[in-house]
Amino acid sequence: MINRRRKPFLAWWYFLALWLCLWASSASAQVCADDKPIRLADLSWESAAFSTELYQQILEKAYGCKTERVPGSSAALESALAQNDIQVIGEIWSGRTEIIEKAIEAGQVQVLGNTLKGGAEQGWYVPDYVVDGDSAKGIKPVAPDLQKVEDLGRYAAVFSDPEQPDKGRFYNCPSGWVCETFNSRLFDLYGLGEHYQNFRPGTGAALDAAISAAYDRREPILFYYWQPAGLMAKYSFKKLVSAPFNETCWKAAVSGKGEICPTDFILANIGVAVSTPFVESHPELVALFEKIQLEPEQMNKIILGMTEGGQNASTQVQKFLKENAEQWRQWMPMAQADRLQAALEPQSIQPVAAAQSRFFPEWSAADWVNRQLLVAVQDWGTGFRQISSWILTYAILPVERVLQQVSAWAILALTGLLAWWGQRRFLPVLLYVGGLYLIGAMGLWDKLMQTFTLVLVATVFSVLIGVPVGILSARSRLLRKVLTPVLDVMQTMPSFVYLIPVLMLFGLGKVPAVLATVVYAVPPLIRLTSLGLQQVDKHVMEAAQAYGVTRWQMLIKVTLPLARPSIMAGINQTTMMALSMVVVASMIGAQGLGEDVLAGIQTLDIGRGLQAGVAIVILAIVIDRISQSFGRSQRHRRKVRRQA
Repeated sequence: MINRRRKPFLAWWYFLALWLCLWASSASAQVCADDKPIRLADLSWESAAFSTELYQQILEKAYGCKTERVPGSSAALESALAQNDIQVIGEIWSGRTEIIEKAIEAGQVQVLGNTLKGGAEQGWYVPDYVVDGDSAKGIKPVAPDLQKVEDLGRYAAVFSDPEQPDKGRFYNCPSGWVCETFNSRLFDLYGLGEHYQNFRPGTGAALDAAISAAYDRREPILFYYWQPAGLMAKYSFKKLVSAPFNETCWKAAVSGKGEICPTDFILANIGVAVSTPFVESHPELVALFEKIQLEPEQMNKIILGMTEGGQNASTQVQKFLKENAEQWRQWMPMAQADRLQAALEPQSIQPVAAAQSRFFPEWSAADWVNRQLLVAVQDWGTGFRQISSWILTYAILPVERVLQQVSAWAILALTGLLAWWGQRRFLPVLLYVGGLYLIGAMGLWDKLMQTFTLVLVATVFSVLIGVPVGILSARSRLLRKVLTPVLDVMQTMPSFVYLIPVLMLFGLGKVPAVLATVVYAVPPLIRLTSLGLQQVDKHVMEAAQAYGVTRWQMLIKVTLPLARPSIMAGINQTTMMALSMVVVASMIGAQGLGEDVLAGIQTLDIGRGLQAGVAIVILAIVIDRISQSFGRSQRHRRKVRRQA
């Protein structure tokens, strides 16, 4: 028989035990009780976008966590993860990025789980029609015996490089990735430098555009790639066979230390990268990330649905969660799985959202534009490539070869003479020549000449287009009204919008860089040429007409000389805007100083990026000051000479 005095004591213990059970149940149901959101990297490529959306929905609907997506470049996000400014990057490939590898060694980042069963494959690929042909389209194989990497030396002519037709072109990994270093060392190990150019496309998007354009036109292309990826789900490629994987050889090729020997690519592990403070504060979520795993076939279908079906990551995640409950229930405890299942039930549409969906029509030109671009690439791609080859062969390469063959001292002397002719002062001459000499001392002279070639050619094309159009615009009010919105669009449209179609039509490298630069740089020259001609004194023109000058003489001998300061100001602005496109040009395979800036950004190599940035600034100052001095009127220049 229980003592009545003990009943309140036992009742208190029962209450405490019940409270502890409820607290434990609540803690297991919601592991993110604080108001601080978990910040996830907002990655752009298809597989990463799907993974990020999947993790975000699980964290919010199953675990009750607050989340926030943070956009940015891969290098910036990886650096932010190391500093715990963000907590999760949904897709990280082992050995792909130097920033993550260093952060792991420093104990700042941990990579959890293996989200793709069996790992990710990577290697050197060619389209299947290169080896097997395509009987349906009447295409014969151009390299029927190409099976191994060692066979590439015999087929350099098949993958001809536009800049060096006597060599082939190998599309390497984007600049700054670890695979770029490995590919380059493997490239040298097989002696391919004698037969191929090791071409760096700059960015993953530029590489994708080059591959897509070549495949749509059924042209040969040799490139590095990986899977799962959208192109792997869309097209059919053959991986070239290399030596069996050797871990020692792989580490030597990646690090550059030890004997480099032939080896296949490692099967990369794809995991979830999280910051170390996140691991310490969220053990339940760590357990979740360690259990998440998808089948390669699943991921390929998901990517194909996003690339071809036009479905976004959110739609694909909803579809995956509804169709694969047995799979994802194994990733988490039953309580969280039930909460996620309940959240997937159809919900009523909010009245405001329904009203807005009825108010706005569903208009989108994206699919139509994509179809038209594909048709243009297939039907007119050959013609555009011929134009690209002509511009490259007769405009860009001759200028670049001349600048690279001329001695550096001769270019420095010419710069000094031009500066003295325009300004007649010793100090600016010494500063300009000294600045260019400093660029050479930093080991960037060849890249300086490549950059100056792009700026010079783009400026010449802009002058050939801008001055005549400006003259016509000054004479026609109707033409000015038509040109004004066109020029506004050319100056305000982000260059990345038209870079991809230009890449697919004209190919990767210097030509699309020049064309994109002209589109961006020519508007100020047209505007200032038109403005300068309109501001010519009418009395002077009337006096010239009184002497019986023809319209051609009026233009050449009267209006253009009087409008020269304004026209030269336009040329100066065009040159500066062309120089500002240097980094953008490097993103589509154009070499030069911008390539070092881009590599510095992607790898957070601040010294390399800063050094190239300083060189661009010096070049900009030299070009700006010299062009401004020649843009002044002859009267002002004579005055300067008399004072000197």
